[in-house]
Amino acid sequence: MWLAVMFAFEAAGTLDVSDTARVYAYESATSAGEATALDIENTPRLHIGLEWPVTLLEAEYAPRLFWQDIGGVEASPTLLLHSGGITLFSRRERLSLTLTQTFSVGAQSFARPGIERVTLEPEPGATPAPTGGTPLSPELLPGPTVVNVVAVESSARLRYDWSRRVSTELRPSFAVSGGADAAAQRALPRQRTARVDGVLDYTASRRVSNGYDHRVVSLMETWSRNLAPESGVALGGGVALQETTGPAGFSETQWQPIGAAGAWHTVRGRAVQVHLRSDLGYQPHVNVLTGSFDHRLFASAGATTVAGSTSIALTLGATQTFPLDAPDTAQSLSADLVLEQALLDWLSAELGAQMVWQSLGSDSPLAFSDSRWLLFAGARGELPSVRF
Repeated sequence: MWLAVMFAFEAAGTLDVSDTARVYAYESATSAGEATALDIENTPRLHIGLEWPVTLLEAEYAPRLFWQDIGGVEASPTLLLHSGGITLFSRRERLSLTLTQTFSVGAQSFARPGIERVTLEPEPGATPAPTGGTPLSPELLPGPTVVNVVAVESSARLRYDWSRRVSTELRPSFAVSGGADAAAQRALPRQRTARVDGVLDYTASRRVSNGYDHRVVSLMETWSRNLAPESGVALGGGVALQETTGPAGFSETQWQPIGAAGAWHTVRGRAVQVHLRSDLGYQPHVNVLTGSFDHRLFASAGATTVAGSTSIALTLGATQTFPLDAPDTAQSLSADLVLEQALLDWLSAELGAQMVWQSLGSDSPLAFSDSRWLLFAGARGELPSVRF
């Protein structure tokens, strides 16, 4: 009891509260044909951090309220997606441990493009992930546009610095994602993924609605080097053993190569800073729309320019799944441009545009080829941090 009180007494805390509102205009496929739809979204965010000499605890809750196709023939009621997480980080000399738990439960829209922006700068002191970075993954549902989803992920990262240049990491994780109920799972299959990233990588992913199980054991060696204080490269390569089982005794086993490459560079001037990042990778992949297993080649490039209170970010990406003659082979191209301007110490505005083209094989039940554009404007307000 006394130790617990002392532990709490030594902590320094911060409380951050913010709110982001956006308006989206995009091309939507409705029952009446192609039309321009208007969405409104609002996301308040509450973040709490507690810090001890060698430990950091953070918790966040960010519910998202949105209204789809405002004024349209298929206007939605108020939709809500609960999202949040908690992270514990601790470091002892050369050893560090990070534990993370995240969740998202509620309604999610797949009517407009969803682009995951790449990280333009590596985390300080961290080795780039063996995958080479997060690939852009626009995935548009050709059927229902609003699906009740659930996504829960538990992960850990154990890092040991053998020297200033050499370190090893182990990243185990377990996640469940997909439709929240039987009706939603017909549009978005439920998946369970167990993963360990590091020298030895084991991945198991299951689509419960089509009866196939996919397991992968991969071995990858990753090398990274800082060429200068503001630039660096990362390379990785290895092999993966894939085993797939399914209905009627279906079974398939094959070896596949895997690889990744990444580079980053920062140009700093008196008034302007430019951050550049590019990634290329080939890795196992489970299509969230069909639940099928394939290998995906992805490439992404991003640039962010910061000048005073103004920033401009551009992200480009492309993906291609293999084999090319598979019934559900998929390709995509995407672009994302965002301009952000700080108006006051607590208020900023943003303008952005996105373009996505995606194609799914002609022999798939969900076969389609389509492109979508999106424009958005938003504002973010943030209260001054409260320290305690």
